Amino acid sequence: MSPVTTKDASARLSQRLASFKLGDAVIKRLSSQIMIEGLNIGRINPCIYGICIDYFTDKLPSVERLSPKQGITKWEVFPYGIIDWDRFHVRVAFEVNELEGRGVVRGFEH
Repeated sequence: MSPVTTKDASARLSQRLASFKLGDAVIKRLSSQIMIEGLNIGRINPCIYGICIDYFTDKLPSVERLSPKQGITKWEVFPYGIIDWDRFHVRVAFEVNELEGRGVVRGFEH
């Protein structure tokens, strides 16, 4: 899997969030916001927090890279491997206020 660039992330965000009709400035901000060094973007989905990004890495993720200053509201790490953890799935939720009232339900899921 080749690393995703900011331009690639912007195109994927535009496509994935097209039904929400977000402006170019919002997409541009989000595309640089979701780029986290050492993590490769796998999947982008709207979620109750705003958008949830599934990242993958072969190294144990560093907590210092995941900061509320980036708009991160939640993150989870899932190790893969039978004997040794050799791959990690990192799911990060970003707050996106512009999605408020556009069909994404916020709060707790029932």
